[in-house]
Amino acid sequence: MNIVKGVAGLIRRSSGSHGGESSSGSPLEKFSPPTPLIHFSEVGDEAILNTLWSRYENAPDKVEKRRLMHIFLKQFLIVYRDWQPINPLQSPEDHGFVQPVDSQHSGDVVVGCSFGHPSEIIAVLIEEVAQMITLVNEHLSRNSSTITSEGLPILDSLTVITRSMHNCRVFGYYGGIQKLTALMKAAVVQLKAIASALTADEALSNPVAEKIAILQNILLYVVSIIGSFINLHFSTPKKTWLNSDYMEIFGPRSVEIHDIVTGVDVSDSETMIRWRQKAIVSVMEAGGLNWLVELLRVMKRLSMKEQDTDISLHYLTLRALQLALVDNPRGQNHFRSIGGLEVLLDGLGVASNSALRMRDFSTSDTSRNANILMCTFQLHVLSLEVLREAVFGNLNNLQFLSENGRVQKFANSFCSLAFMLQEYKEKSDNLFAQDDIEITVSSDNDTTGEEVLETKLSSKSSTPYLKNWHDYVSKLSTVLFTFLLSPEDAKVDKSQASTVKSSLPVSSAYGELSVKWIIRVLFTVFPCIKACSNQKELPGHLRTFIYTLQHHVLTAFKKILVLLPSLLHVFRAEGAWDFIFSENFFYFGLESLGSSDDSLSKKGSSDDCNEQCCDSNGRTASLNLHELEALQTEVVSFLEFAATLTGSSHNLPECSILLEALEQSACNPGVANLLAKGLLQIMRSSSEKTLSSFKTLDAVPRVLKVACIQAQESKRHGIASPHTEDDPVSSLNQDMVNSFEMIHSWQNSMETFIELFTEFFSLTNDAKNSTLHSATCVDHLFELFWEEKLRNRMLPLILDLMKIVPSSEEDQKAKLYLCSKYLETFTHVKDRENFVELSIDLLVGMIDLLLTDIEYYQALFREGECFIHVVSLLNGNLDVPKGEELVLNVLQTLTCLLSGNDVSKAAFQALVGTGYQTLRSLLLDFCQWQPSEALLDALLDMLVDGKFDLKASPVIKNEDVILLYLSVLQK
Repeated sequence: MNIVKGVAGLIRRSSGSHGGESSSGSPLEKFSPPTPLIHFSEVGDEAILNTLWSRYENAPDKVEKRRLMHIFLKQFLIVYRDWQPINPLQSPEDHGFVQPVDSQHSGDVVVGCSFGHPSEIIAVLIEEVAQMITLVNEHLSRNSSTITSEGLPILDSLTVITRSMHNCRVFGYYGGIQKLTALMKAAVVQLKAIASALTADEALSNPVAEKIAILQNILLYVVSIIGSFINLHFSTPKKTWLNSDYMEIFGPRSVEIHDIVTGVDVSDSETMIRWRQKAIVSVMEAGGLNWLVELLRVMKRLSMKEQDTDISLHYLTLRALQLALVDNPRGQNHFRSIGGLEVLLDGLGVASNSALRMRDFSTSDTSRNANILMCTFQLHVLSLEVLREAVFGNLNNLQFLSENGRVQKFANSFCSLAFMLQEYKEKSDNLFAQDDIEITVSSDNDTTGEEVLETKLSSKSSTPYLKNWHDYVSKLSTVLFTFLLSPEDAKVDKSQASTVKSSLPVSSAYGELSVKWIIRVLFTVFPCIKACSNQKELPGHLRTFIYTLQHHVLTAFKKILVLLPSLLHVFRAEGAWDFIFSENFFYFGLESLGSSDDSLSKKGSSDDCNEQCCDSNGRTASLNLHELEALQTEVVSFLEFAATLTGSSHNLPECSILLEALEQSACNPGVANLLAKGLLQIMRSSSEKTLSSFKTLDAVPRVLKVACIQAQESKRHGIASPHTEDDPVSSLNQDMVNSFEMIHSWQNSMETFIELFTEFFSLTNDAKNSTLHSATCVDHLFELFWEEKLRNRMLPLILDLMKIVPSSEEDQKAKLYLCSKYLETFTHVKDRENFVELSIDLLVGMIDLLLTDIEYYQALFREGECFIHVVSLLNGNLDVPKGEELVLNVLQTLTCLLSGNDVSKAAFQALVGTGYQTLRSLLLDFCQWQPSEALLDALLDMLVDGKFDLKASPVIKNEDVILLYLSVLQK
């Protein structure tokens, strides 16, 4: 198969919708002739190299030339192994070039290799690459020693050459990229043929193993040179990655792969941007992109057949692709057309399979194990980074990832290392110890208040590789959200700003599709992780994975809404809120704490809450409580932000999901308090939208119902004995402290609920009317009135509700129901220890209402049969402190109810008899034949329907009181 055929034409025909593209043959894609000429200096090491090069040029035959070339290259690598150009981005032909002090510039000639090397050497090295192609294509086994001794030093020298822009220009002018691509093609074809001939688990013969090693070494150099050609910072001599057993004379084999996955390290200077554009087009037209993709396919095939592949080669191949695709829409389209997206998607987990095979691990060599895992972690992250560069900003490529089950495939690959670590943990206890990971929360008071999850790992020698796990999952999570955001915006820092300064660097259509895609991925990832363990409590490394990913989810979602608020409807439509408040996210940690899901699903059933409350408040499993609280606080904060987002006409979905969570958490005062505070903040920040949402959702009765459930549960915790007789004193004291803390938690939660209701009630008259017309609300308000800690807040609210002026028949019916509930409290008040104080408060409230509109409230209370309720307060033993005060308040209330109203007087007379006989009996029983002056004054007030004053010539207006007064006075 001729993969390169037609590549240049395909590139030229690629999508023309992206601005800034130039057709083949434009100045951007052509390399100018190499100027100026560079000569070796005549002193020092360069003089020696100049002599060796002259001998090579004057050699009489090919054999001698090869021998002298080998000598020259050996000396060249000794001299320039650590060489760095003075300014790698500058050439003498550039405007403003500064002449180095150790070189001489005369006309078109520069003496000294401060910024580059002689063009003739580069040209010869390119021709030598062409010779290597022949050696690889013809009798590779027979030519292996030649390739090792002569070919690899040529490639090694080119890795030095491509460190400066001047050398790269010369390299491009002489067709170096075309030759390298042809060499890569030859090596990949040979490697593919070997892979095709192998069967799974087949043991390699020595010749085949040697061929694979040689081909991979060739490809290591070729891919590195291509990467350096595109980006001069691709590799540095201090972090060598070359991995060759056959290069003993040119440098030792690397024993460790350094972390080069730090993003695309490119200069943002105008010179570098222009160069990268030119270099990438050159690589693409030469077919380099095609063969890099084919190389990944071949390595995948070898891995699937349980054959080792060079992890360094995998690294560099992915890095080169990353460089070629970044900010390159035309390259992205071409990459998709040659199947690159499928290769990346299929290969995300393949390298992990190769690196994490059980036989690779040694129970004794823990340092080696740690290095294997570190490299595997880095490779997995880099694979995802390349896929991101191939997709970001490209609507068609992202659409490709969203189709045909690819979301599930991506999610599985994303979690692949977590799956494998869990599998190996179950197989070998000495490799993975669950208790070796402890997740803690660090909070910086100087930051914006958001808490960042960090992992602390034990220093047990049996599991050193786990120390890299947190860094891995953090990087992996960051890269996942770079599909939505720029890498800078996707990062999670302790000092996060509430806003993001940069704008979204993609179209709104891509932004919308990327949000849909990422939500679908998350819907798949979290259940996958949860299903990864058959234990109720997740292993430590999976908890780390979950908590870190959750934190990144919330940060990324908030930033995307800051950058593009119009995407809020996409989050809603795709069920993002349902996902966040699911057992896979908001409630996920409760399972790790060991509490039951049942406590979260009791929609107001107080009978089943008792046991679960104890568990969910942290006494049974405090290890992860702080992490869970930090996450839940962050979740509610994010929903507050979404619900109050400027530009949104409503916040119904946000209020709805918070209310549902509130009901599910009715038996967890800490969570319920957090959710109620969130709703309160939303109410205060966006009152108009929230009021409308509350009415639509019938929110107030639901909020008050949860408050009533919590009131019942707080009593249950207060009454229950926190200890047994056999407990020691210290245990008793601690249990009592825990019980008091729990009761305090219930009380704080209920206070927040009342504050939320008060805020709603005070917004508008419409809010008050909606409360009045809800019988459920009225019932809950009176139920909460009986809570001693809440009574002082509830009674004013009830009285304010009763002061609403009715404007319709429905209003009047609602007021009558409210009045009846108010009067019913007189019946139940005697069951309370402090019934006198309660009765007085209720009577004072009635008087306050009567004074606002006496005629209306006299009729309302009369219709509610107020007289029997008020007089009944005098039944029973009133020989208590404040008893007389109660009697006086009863008489004062009756005076207000009867004042100037013949209908009320007739109704009262019908109840207690002429002369108020029943009332007289009750008063005489109370005063024990010794009425006080205050009592007599109160009766005189009743006699005149107001304040009795002799100086004002009072007129008797209630004749029934005459007999009552005389009877009391006579006794």
